[in-house]
Amino acid sequence: MIYWILIGLSLLVSSWSIYNSSLALVGVAWNPREYKESSGKTFSIVIPAKNEEKVLGRLLDRLENQEYDKSKYEIFVVEDGSTDNTLEICKNYKEMYENMNCIHLEKSNVPNGKSRALNYVLRLSKGEIIGIFDADTVPRLDTLSYVSAKFSDPSIAGVQGRLVPINVRESVIARFASLEELFYEYSIAGRARLGFFVPLEGTCSFIRKSVLDEVGGWNEYSLTEDLDLSLKISSMGYKIVYSPTIIAWREVPISLRSLIKQRLRWYRGHLEVSIKVGKVNINWKYIDAMLIIFTPIFMVLNLVNYSLVLVYQSQIYFVLVSLVSLASLLSLLLGILISRKHMIEEFYPILSLIYMNFIVILNLTAIFMELFRTQRTWFKTERSGNISVKFNDR
Repeated sequence: MIYWILIGLSLLVSSWSIYNSSLALVGVAWNPREYKESSGKTFSIVIPAKNEEKVLGRLLDRLENQEYDKSKYEIFVVEDGSTDNTLEICKNYKEMYENMNCIHLEKSNVPNGKSRALNYVLRLSKGEIIGIFDADTVPRLDTLSYVSAKFSDPSIAGVQGRLVPINVRESVIARFASLEELFYEYSIAGRARLGFFVPLEGTCSFIRKSVLDEVGGWNEYSLTEDLDLSLKISSMGYKIVYSPTIIAWREVPISLRSLIKQRLRWYRGHLEVSIKVGKVNINWKYIDAMLIIFTPIFMVLNLVNYSLVLVYQSQIYFVLVSLVSLASLLSLLLGILISRKHMIEEFYPILSLIYMNFIVILNLTAIFMELFRTQRTWFKTERSGNISVKFNDR
């Protein structure tokens, strides 16, 4: 019995890995021609911010210099419990720009302060489209122009831009984290290109306000509010699209401590969403969404491949080994391709095979945290703010 379970699980996890690598390869090669408009939809842009003095000004400069009709968008910085100069920085920008709004929220006991901030602004916003940016994000200056054109299609409820690490070479940890995130990013691009499930990623994300009102806003008790919202929107029949032309850079963790906290929050958040999945129409887009949501489970199942020696005498052993080898080879080739594209030294994709074992351990830890119902805490990722951007950098 155990023999067949090992074979089945190995086939399942290897097939899942090959599937995601194939999607990422499709995404890497995707470069569609997209259109923009300098004036169209109205936007309310929301920036939840807590202790973001290192990076907030960098983002506000980019937003206030968008190549878009200034009368068509407003900006809300929602400061929540900062102990630095975040609120003061916002107030300085408010004195210079009419469309800037600064909001201070008192401390609350909800697990996800970001969702709380977003829901607060949802009641005040006037724009047709709600845009969300984390404070460390650096969007292109033509972001709103491309997004507005996307929403000319009334069937589209959400638009997700392409996220690229801005501090890839800041540390060894940053290089590994960048490879992991870029692999995921290109797999999302591949999904979008093929018409599969597209999740919102929490920054450089845009949603129709009418749809947000309909689904009840963001879940303040979810650690991954963006994935939770994406599933709700999709389950109601609305469309979320991804644009590789709408580019925003963001910081990845540069220290091991920060990486562990962020990843545990992400992986546990996936598990929380999977537990809450209700009745929906079963189709390929839904199945694809489940393959994303259950990522922590699939990652931990990689441990099964270490036990293939137990089925060495079986004729199917060489089939399993071939499948595992193909999955590993595709991941390695994709890692090399991504490293060349994003200026990461080419030996890091090889070392990332060791890093992925570390990620498996973190996913296993997240599963135990969820099983034993340890306290849910939304940890803020520390920013370095060391990368500066010029105004004329598109």
